[in-house]
Amino acid sequence: MKKATLLIVVLLTASVGMPTDGVQLDAFPKTSIAEDGTATWCGFCPNAYAGLEIVHGQFDYAKFISVRHYETSGSYGTPETDARNDYNGVSGLPTVVFDGQTNIVGAGTTTANTGEPYLTVVEGSTLKPSPVRVEIDSFDPVTGAVSATVTMYSTTDMLDNDSVMFILVEDDITSSHTHVTRDIVYETITLSGAGVFTTVNTSFVIDPTWTMANLQAVALVQRVADKEVLQSASTYLQPTYSVHGMVPFSRVLFGPPSGTYTTDQFTIMNLGALDTYTIELVVDNAPAGWEVEFVDDLGGIHTSTFVFALDNEVTAPFHVNVKPTSLGQADFHFEVTSANLTTTLSIPFAYFTEGLEIMLVDDDGGEDYELYFSDVLDTLGMTYGVWNRDISPLAVEVAQNFDMIIWNVGLGYPTLNADDQDFLTGYLDAGKSLFITGQDIGWELNDGSPSQWYQDYLHAIYIRDDTNILDLDGVSGDPITGGLNLHIAGGTGASNQAYPDEISAADASAVEILHYTGGFCGAVRSIDPTSNARVVYLGFGFEGIDSDLDRHDLLTAALEWMNPMIFTDGFESGDMLLWTTSTP
Repeated sequence: MKKATLLIVVLLTASVGMPTDGVQLDAFPKTSIAEDGTATWCGFCPNAYAGLEIVHGQFDYAKFISVRHYETSGSYGTPETDARNDYNGVSGLPTVVFDGQTNIVGAGTTTANTGEPYLTVVEGSTLKPSPVRVEIDSFDPVTGAVSATVTMYSTTDMLDNDSVMFILVEDDITSSHTHVTRDIVYETITLSGAGVFTTVNTSFVIDPTWTMANLQAVALVQRVADKEVLQSASTYLQPTYSVHGMVPFSRVLFGPPSGTYTTDQFTIMNLGALDTYTIELVVDNAPAGWEVEFVDDLGGIHTSTFVFALDNEVTAPFHVNVKPTSLGQADFHFEVTSANLTTTLSIPFAYFTEGLEIMLVDDDGGEDYELYFSDVLDTLGMTYGVWNRDISPLAVEVAQNFDMIIWNVGLGYPTLNADDQDFLTGYLDAGKSLFITGQDIGWELNDGSPSQWYQDYLHAIYIRDDTNILDLDGVSGDPITGGLNLHIAGGTGASNQAYPDEISAADASAVEILHYTGGFCGAVRSIDPTSNARVVYLGFGFEGIDSDLDRHDLLTAALEWMNPMIFTDGFESGDMLLWTTSTP
């Protein structure tokens, strides 16, 4: 694709922040923080360290901070770090907690080598506007004295007996152990009214054996009610040039299959020295005939690039026009670059038209297992969208527009968190259909204590993790699995089934439909007696099935059983001209 750059540079000088003329923003760019619950004895924790360092390579300290809370069961731990890990819900190591909201448990070689799923989480977090700004005014590593100013930017939000948390960090204790939490101090804050600020003073306890030159201070504002970290700041060296994006609406969009869909405004903000930027629109995927364009604040329409300059703390607003001509999905993103920036600011979006048949939820932790499902759906000629769960929780529009969801978990975790469970509760209570698959769903939701939601909505009981069995047989006469014999290793599958769960039917509304060798249950289907919601739940990963034909036959039969209108002719061939329907 050829890239054309406009030769006209627009210098934007409108004032933002809290100037005397009263012009101000309603939000400030967010600095995301990762709190890593770890221990020196933890074998998988170095994978988390490596993954977080990849994130640091993509996001400067104005956008991302990470700290390590070591357990006292090993070296470097303190009662304060133990307490913080408990507060963050850390029950297994490593657990990395992003902005108090997203807990990612465990870390493998994929995380160590790619930084995923951490990178996607941080990208989404740093694009969310924050109602407050935090600035560390001073820090004395010898005495431990630290001072920070918190400014409210929002005209509607407020802090009410919420928390300002100060973290003392020591870097480079050894080649393996850095960003180590040495002390934690909490203060209480109440604040409301745009432009109103308060200064918080406190002090750390300093051990003279620590290396003073390696000590840094971190300050964050955390809402007590839901534990969300609204904003963070640190004494780490800030970049001379730094550009930020703020998107105050969902980056996953829904609209009609024709006409023009116009988004609200998103904002590019300069938090560094005067700089000249190029913003480029890149359409990653869109049906033929679709158009995507963006509009600057002067009304200029752009389909490729636009060049503009921003002084410190000045913003440039844009909005997007999507012009679909058919059912489908468009994925596009913006790249903001300059000659002075070392990394690219990327802002991804997705647009779904109303009228698609199936939503495929990509919740596999950055893998591409969704392709195993899309291959079958393409063969069937079905229309569908792919929702990247790492970008955003599922929106209410999904429940409104889709009667069937395929939820691909793979080996991703955390998954089915509180947001997901709330969404699925409403979705299934409305009588919709769900095909859900993942080898650690049962383990994760029931680790520590049985999940009532798991039993009530997936109609399953978790028996054990890691059956270490890779063959499953269907149940004779079952409308989905009758005649199927599956192998979940090798072949054309993902060969990733390390922990397939054993489960069982939880109640009379559910039946077991696949059994591992030895008779242990690996999948159930259910019809809820109240809502009539239909659920097919595999305790292993669909992507692990070793045969294209077996994957096709299993998913096709499951969709036929789940669909409120059962296709009786032409369904398995994918020839929609032959389809007829009958009511179940």
